[in-house]
Amino acid sequence: MKKFFRKSFVLCWTLLICSNPRQVAALEIDWNGQFWSEFNYVHNYSTDSGGTSDPRATAGGYFVPNGGNSNAVFQSLFLRLRPKAIINDNISIKSEWWVLDPIFGLYGAALPYSGGQNQFYSNQSRGSAITAQRVWGEFVSDVGTFQIGRVPLQWGLGLVWNSGDNLWDRYMSTGDAVRWIAKFGAFTVAPSYILYTTGNSIAGGGGVGDYSVILKYENQEDELEAGVNLLKRVGGDNQDYTGGAVYSPGIGGPAAMGLNYFIYDIFARKRLNQFTLGIEIPIATGSYSGFGVATEMDWKPNDSLGLLLKAGYASGQPGSSSSSSNGVQAFYFNPNYHIGMIMFNYQLSGFAGAQTANNPGTNPSSLKSPYDNPIVNAAYGSLSAQIKPSDKWTFRPALIYAIAPNTANGSSPYFYNYWSRSKQSFTQGATNQGASLGLEADLGLSFQWDEYFTFALDTGLFFPGSFYTFSNLAAATPIHPIFATSLRVGVNF
Repeated sequence: MKKFFRKSFVLCWTLLICSNPRQVAALEIDWNGQFWSEFNYVHNYSTDSGGTSDPRATAGGYFVPNGGNSNAVFQSLFLRLRPKAIINDNISIKSEWWVLDPIFGLYGAALPYSGGQNQFYSNQSRGSAITAQRVWGEFVSDVGTFQIGRVPLQWGLGLVWNSGDNLWDRYMSTGDAVRWIAKFGAFTVAPSYILYTTGNSIAGGGGVGDYSVILKYENQEDELEAGVNLLKRVGGDNQDYTGGAVYSPGIGGPAAMGLNYFIYDIFARKRLNQFTLGIEIPIATGSYSGFGVATEMDWKPNDSLGLLLKAGYASGQPGSSSSSSNGVQAFYFNPNYHIGMIMFNYQLSGFAGAQTANNPGTNPSSLKSPYDNPIVNAAYGSLSAQIKPSDKWTFRPALIYAIAPNTANGSSPYFYNYWSRSKQSFTQGATNQGASLGLEADLGLSFQWDEYFTFALDTGLFFPGSFYTFSNLAAATPIHPIFATSLRVGVNF
């Protein structure tokens, strides 16, 4: 009887399809995405010598504990898919799906599932989360394009908004937006409202969001683009400032305090024959005041050689006389904006923390990212090259140096720790902090198997500066060179 009903259902459905061919026109689906996996080895990263009893661990300085030895070894795995459904010439629905996580998608992160299931023969995909990170609709009209939904955010060189489209990017700017994009010849106007979080609740004045207006000029003949992103960032009173949504921990006011500040994000890029020049200057004013400058000069005399010079500045947090001061001036670049393999990339102080939820008692909110070390409180310069002896092979040497404009010293009772994002009390008799962030030399090798598959081997040698010897105690922390290597394979399709 069941087979009879099943066959009858299939027959009726087939007849319905044949009788209404217009109802079953195939929906066009366009796919693209990225897959990558990497092996990371960081040697001699730790400054720990006394274990958990070392007084430097709680002194508020730049102390890097280890997890049993001074080496870190970890592998990562990530896949993102971007299916796009084309409804008609005017409507398309776009999305981005993540398999695992670009930061915490580590090999072996799925074990154990619970305290009584330490089964090491298989992880049974217990750590393989699949999430829809972005989904939005695009509607083309006679007056411009409208975007509604959870959209990627990108502007300029990517200091504030960085959509993370490059292979091996980890921090993708995303917001729930209503946006209108209108083009008038070479000019583009894009006003939008973007909501990042509703906060602790829908009461108390709303969440944290941006009112944004992008004004941009593009001239393809002159190879020039320039513009400004005017951001008004506001937040309601009922927010959790300890999460960084309103103020950085240790600097902010009471939890009930909202925020209201403005960002002028200026950007320009120009190509002059073999040179490409780019600059981005975000300036924040209001309840949060800080600024950054990033410049890039790319020289490509031929297809076999390219040189890239980067120089920039990110403001820091000056010392203060009070622990309750709530003026924030430290400007953090988006972590996707890289200048080195180790410096401003690996977060060494988080290596010995919890990066996985293997232990069932681990609170996911306490996970420490091994990559959360963006450019802040720094004046930097880097010179890198791309040398292509053939179409498939590329050598990538680089040299980076940086100093810190703001340091801890005895003239200010309180200083800011950029790793813990907290204000600390300067210990009487402690050695003043140096300004040098360090020198790094990198060498990378890439092999482009075909237009989709990339193999890369990167190595780096970092000489930490006197900034990181500061322990907030009388005795400075010894520093030593840190070596790292990363072996990566990626598919961009």
